[in-house]
Amino acid sequence: MRISMLTLCGLVLALSAHAFEPAWLPGGEETKKAVAARKGQSELSKLALSMQPGTWAELKTEVPPGTWSSPKVNGGRNDGGSGGLHIAGWTDDAHWDSRTGQFFFMGLRQTRRFIAYSEEKNAWRTVELDPTSDNPCFRSKFGHIYSSNGFDHERSRFYHRYNGFESEKEGLKLEGGISFFDALTEKWTKLPAIPANSGFTGQSIEYFGAMDGLVILGKKAFIFSNARQKWEDLGASPVDGYHSLFRHNPYRNELLMTGGNNNLQVMARITKEGKIERLKDVPVELTVRGDKITLDPATGNYLIFGFRDDAGAKCFEFDSNANEYRAVETAIAQWPFKSSAMPVCAFIPEYGVSMWADGKVYLYKHAPAAAGGPAQTVSK
Repeated sequence: MRISMLTLCGLVLALSAHAFEPAWLPGGEETKKAVAARKGQSELSKLALSMQPGTWAELKTEVPPGTWSSPKVNGGRNDGGSGGLHIAGWTDDAHWDSRTGQFFFMGLRQTRRFIAYSEEKNAWRTVELDPTSDNPCFRSKFGHIYSSNGFDHERSRFYHRYNGFESEKEGLKLEGGISFFDALTEKWTKLPAIPANSGFTGQSIEYFGAMDGLVILGKKAFIFSNARQKWEDLGASPVDGYHSLFRHNPYRNELLMTGGNNNLQVMARITKEGKIERLKDVPVELTVRGDKITLDPATGNYLIFGFRDDAGAKCFEFDSNANEYRAVETAIAQWPFKSSAMPVCAFIPEYGVSMWADGKVYLYKHAPAAAGGPAQTVSK
């Protein structure tokens, strides 16, 4: 039987793709079994495992109408009420749960919409919120989501920070705070109040697996310890949290923090010992208003997408251990979204890709700059 060269190349590529083994996978044996059952069966996994490094690919999914719009109250904002606006502006803060195979994002524009993509169903849904509860609050007078979402990968818990909401007409006086959604039980739990002396500006949070706690970023960094069930001071922060970006890196056992109105190019990290370290400044100015940070699951390096520089959009790979930035041209040259899009992103450890969503969904498989891709070392 004759096999064409094109078919043979396709078979070789498919076999090499399916050989991808994650460097890190949370959740123990339960997650390993769940991932094994989905691998090669779901549309997401088949697409991800067929991709070549340095490429983007669209994942066709079922998206119910209104998924990316905030729920309307009293007709929506344009009719004198609230809501009815895009939920993903000024943020990049989505999270992937390997155990349940879901992409979670809490969005906000006057009202909140909590959405989830299911790998098994290849479809999106809204996880309903109680409009009368403060666990979390359904409505907010102002603001965007910013960096107010976090995720505990080991326990499958999605964290969200929110402001309070009052309505004399409806008799509502709801307290703001931080709550987590358990992806296994689909129940919310509220954390104790944030310390008054934290200097917390009410925006950037992230879960830190190495220290097993939820970190908030203000003039100081504070952590809510799971073991001790209390807030603890980590010390002064060089990144103050207002419009900053915050990313958990389980491959490096660190939290990366950067950018924001008062520290546009400052880069720092929190180590697994709880030490706050200043790193080399970012080559571009960053804020959560449009810039994005995710991880490359193959290397554990950060992928920084900057869209606010006068010279145009840029992408950098950042190796925090080497403290080195490298420009990556192909990732940004092939950027698949229109200029009006506001995608959110999350890395998927089991398939070696990151997922980007805003109505349309794309996967990106990174070609590491250190492997000889079209990149250049950046000195700053």
